[in-house]
Amino acid sequence: MLKIALCDDEKCELDSLNDMIQQYSGEKNIKVLVDAYATGEKLLQCAGKYDLIFLDIQMGDASGIDVARTMRESDKHVKIIYVTNFSNYQVDAFSVRAFGYVVKPISYAVLSKQLDDAIEYSQVEANAVTFTFHTNLGIKTINIEDIYFFESSNRKVEIVTKERMYKISDSIMNILDTFKPYGFSMPHKSFVINLMYVSSKYLLSCMIIAGR
Repeated sequence: MLKIALCDDEKCELDSLNDMIQQYSGEKNIKVLVDAYATGEKLLQCAGKYDLIFLDIQMGDASGIDVARTMRESDKHVKIIYVTNFSNYQVDAFSVRAFGYVVKPISYAVLSKQLDDAIEYSQVEANAVTFTFHTNLGIKTINIEDIYFFESSNRKVEIVTKERMYKISDSIMNILDTFKPYGFSMPHKSFVINLMYVSSKYLLSCMIIAGR
């Protein structure tokens, strides 16, 4: 079941979105649960319950951008799609990791595409390979696709990821044995790199790895 929240201070917009989502549910034979909120404050009281949120940017009590920033403090995974009358908020929207951005009036074709994408990405995430590490910042579970490389340094192994760097107590050879089946390689005795992020697998320098 796909759990969806709608947040807009205009009832007609909430009703229109709900009608289109129900139509989509029937056509795709996908069960949905839809809750509607007229204010960002009420939505925030239910943070963590939903897979997908359609969020208006301009509301009376608070902007959708502010609502999303607050929500991201406790929920890093919910997909947020902004529905707005204006197209000049895209930079702000994506600063809080918006999944999508659509301009009113939203058509059924546009909504269907957003729902298709959200479901597809959710399926990919559900099948993601993750590893749990005891790091210098506590126990961390990391998606394998978020790891750029491992580096042996001062009897520790540094894990360089999309978000930050962690340190673990392990050997670089153990890391290679564990991660080689997932597309990692050792171009140098101190590095195990994710080949997804290598510009050319023939280069031995980890300076070519994205994010370094």
